[in-house]
Amino acid sequence: MLTTDLLLTRSKGPYIEPRYIDVASPKYQQLALDLIDIFARHQGRTRKALKAALDQYAGDRTDYRIQRGLAKLLFDDRCEFHITSAVPPTDLRQQTFALSRENHPVICEPNLIYPITREHILEQVALKYQISTDQVEEGLYADLAENHRLQTFEPPSANFLLERYNVALAQAMLYRCERLELSLYRNIPARYKQLFKFIKFYRLIHAINGDLDAGYEIVLDGPLSMFRHSQKYGFQMAVFLPALLLCTRWQMRAEIPRPDGRRQEFIIDDSAPLNSHYRDQTIYDSLLEETFARRFDAAKTEWELERESEIINLKETVMIPDFTFRHPSGRTALLEIVGFWRPDYLRRKLEKLKKARRKDLIVAVSRDLNVSEEDFSDVAGEVFFFKNRIQPREVLGHLEQIAPPST
Repeated sequence: MLTTDLLLTRSKGPYIEPRYIDVASPKYQQLALDLIDIFARHQGRTRKALKAALDQYAGDRTDYRIQRGLAKLLFDDRCEFHITSAVPPTDLRQQTFALSRENHPVICEPNLIYPITREHILEQVALKYQISTDQVEEGLYADLAENHRLQTFEPPSANFLLERYNVALAQAMLYRCERLELSLYRNIPARYKQLFKFIKFYRLIHAINGDLDAGYEIVLDGPLSMFRHSQKYGFQMAVFLPALLLCTRWQMRAEIPRPDGRRQEFIIDDSAPLNSHYRDQTIYDSLLEETFARRFDAAKTEWELERESEIINLKETVMIPDFTFRHPSGRTALLEIVGFWRPDYLRRKLEKLKKARRKDLIVAVSRDLNVSEEDFSDVAGEVFFFKNRIQPREVLGHLEQIAPPST
């Protein structure tokens, strides 16, 4: 992402926003193409040489901060630098310094008193490792960052780079965000689940209110609301933003402190010129779920299977059962699969299942887990254990135990 010195903003009274660039602008399209070309031409060369070429290209351009921002994204996301040396640089230095110490002083022009030169030292090191003196000289400090060589470069399109830059500007706004308020509505359930997963993955402190029909109000506490690790938490808030961009209808309100003590608001919604570079997650979380869905669809039953179409609001968090079943008579049921073995996962999963208190919930538990039926005694719905795969006929048997809706 961008560093704060590369962030360009504009203020409008109590509001602040990034100074996005026009992705379609011929000026910025050409800038992106030129930078991509410079990186591509420097494959195999050192980081120092690449930076020198970028500095030369910048010249006296007035948009140098935009150029530096685009270049940083290419460095971070598209480049892979390696240490290139025939012998580990630490070994070369150790041998070179040892010989230099033994023959001190090492001079450039030999004489009768001091006959050993720098070239002599390099030749001795080269002889020891059976390499050339040029390889010794090249590898001596090859582990310094400026001497790392650009091993691979994956050139993006100009559009992708410019869109990524606009997102990076918005991300940099959140480094010192104190509070993030999200409003989401009329998204498909899979989008909500994906967003909730990202919130948990980045370990953001959150409170969630709402439901699938009305939408959700989510509050994320920012880095300055905590006593420690504020910079790290701010980074987590920033990397979370592209996950929000995957949703279709949303608004975000962030409170940003100023150096003078005042606060400004950064507000964006789904109309912002921002496209996420995160990939949408696949439909199924595991082969187990995919196999069950395929076999259930092939079974002869009136029950229809839907993937993650209901969200159970547990106030401070949510629970999204893996499958929803619907019958022509109006009966519905849910299926949650517990197949992951990590202890903290099981603990949290059990807490959610007990708190949900849903009698229409069927819970399928893997026999490979270190749990027993007693552990699920407080779960309101049906519970059964499976070995390798979930049998549709067993699920259908439990579906028949679900009471029909009251009339």
